[in-house]
Amino acid sequence: MRSFKNYYRILKVGRFASREAIRRSFRKLAKEYHPDTSSLHPEEAALRIRILLEAYRILMDEGKRSAYNLRFPGRGRAGYREALLRRRDNPYARALLILYDLLNGNAVRAIINYESSRPEKGNGEELLELLGFADYLDCLFLLGEEYQNQSRFPEAVHHYEAAFRGDLKWNYFRRFRPELQERIRNIYCRQLARKAAPEEAISYYQHLLDDYRFPKPQRAYFYKKMAESYCELNDLKTARSYLDKAFRLKINLAGTKKIRQQLNYVSL
Repeated sequence: MRSFKNYYRILKVGRFASREAIRRSFRKLAKEYHPDTSSLHPEEAALRIRILLEAYRILMDEGKRSAYNLRFPGRGRAGYREALLRRRDNPYARALLILYDLLNGNAVRAIINYESSRPEKGNGEELLELLGFADYLDCLFLLGEEYQNQSRFPEAVHHYEAAFRGDLKWNYFRRFRPELQERIRNIYCRQLARKAAPEEAISYYQHLLDDYRFPKPQRAYFYKKMAESYCELNDLKTARSYLDKAFRLKINLAGTKKIRQQLNYVSL
């Protein structure tokens, strides 16, 4: 994860630039970084454009710009946080406060603030969406990490998956995406499915198969675990069909001795 971005530097304007100056600089830089004309790699050019748009969206909104400016007036870390606290009735300032605490080792405090911001029905992500896309994705990931540290695995995987879906749209994490996918897999397989009833465990493994691109050995493992769950439900016909799928993906799949005996499975 990275520190706060300087939107003024991104847009190459001064902190007291007028809206018109910000607009002119944005248009000039957007032309410079446009994927159709830029000398940069298309993915890098597209990311630059997204960051430009994020900076433009914040600085052209009077309320968001005012809250964002709290990080600059020569305050130390504590001073900036206190300034955000004084503005916490401003939703954008409150979202910045959550992000600030996450980035500065106060994740427990960030979780408390985040959960107190939730509506009666909802997950609270509406508040985080006020941030730019990069801050939003970092927030989701760091919240997921802290929920995982607290062994609150349903909340952890929810936030990891929201970050993963957002990254498919914005391509922000890029090289980090496989690790994010592994964290999701590990929570479903090692925490949620192991403690779930067979029907629920099956739904978890099916979700991993349907919504992610795992390599064949891992997909084979998911099918094997589904076969084991169907055995628990005494649906041996369906169990055999899923074990067949597992072996088609990985013929020497480990850990199948018990289920093969249960199913009198001899054709490998």
